[in-house]
Amino acid sequence: MFSVIELIVIVLFIFPQRKKNIDYDRNKKYMPQRRKQRFGRLHQTLKATNYSATSGAAGEFLNYLKGINKLLVARKPGSSYLRIFNVGVIPFGEEPDSTSGAKNPLEANMTVQADNIKALFSSVASDALFGIERIVANCTIDERFYAAQCRISVVPNTSLTTTKETKTSQITKNLYKRYIGVRTGSIPYGRTTTASAAVTEGGVPTTPTIATETEEDSRKSISNALRKGTVGGQYTVLSLSFIPEEFVDSRSFSKGKPSGAPTDIPSS
Repeated sequence: MFSVIELIVIVLFIFPQRKKNIDYDRNKKYMPQRRKQRFGRLHQTLKATNYSATSGAAGEFLNYLKGINKLLVARKPGSSYLRIFNVGVIPFGEEPDSTSGAKNPLEANMTVQADNIKALFSSVASDALFGIERIVANCTIDERFYAAQCRISVVPNTSLTTTKETKTSQITKNLYKRYIGVRTGSIPYGRTTTASAAVTEGGVPTTPTIATETEEDSRKSISNALRKGTVGGQYTVLSLSFIPEEFVDSRSFSKGKPSGAPTDIPSS
């Protein structure tokens, strides 16, 4: 049987508390908190055992929920790389305002590390490809807005020719292999005029406009530009994934990219 504390931990994991609305304050920093459950597959496996697993990945995961297995991040980047700054993107879920002078981009944010990863591939993945507006004054605020994100993982070129290191998962205790020095960043993206030609319902390839471009158009363009194996300086794209745009509970933003921020990628 579970203790009261163990039951509370399991209930909170299954039914995570929704983030409360927060007052807008440009001097505070809040990263987008996506409403998706971490370790979903492990949760389903554990649920199938009626939360009674005592061994294997499910049992170790239950120990993690109880606080027995600790998750320690040994290679966390320095605080200067994790600082958040604002950019803007035109959302896919709202009709752009064609009025002259209209401020269509909505404020979003990303970390210095994510921006530096993007800069590695500036020759093929410019701000225009992501639809990023750097001038915050040209953007408006919608505290419900969570921009679509492109999550890029890069690996040092030297690691690709080095034997992967073997690690033990702190959560499941399973062995796995990984490249040394992998870094990841999430970059917001929105409507843009640089999307590749898309096939319309009539079967004719047409280049999307700001008004007609879809999230899928933009995702395909980014995927084509940043395929796995694309080299940028001393790093190579290892993987690419996407998180869709959302309009949810309110959150706040910081202001511009911090002065004196590093321009490189933190080493291992």
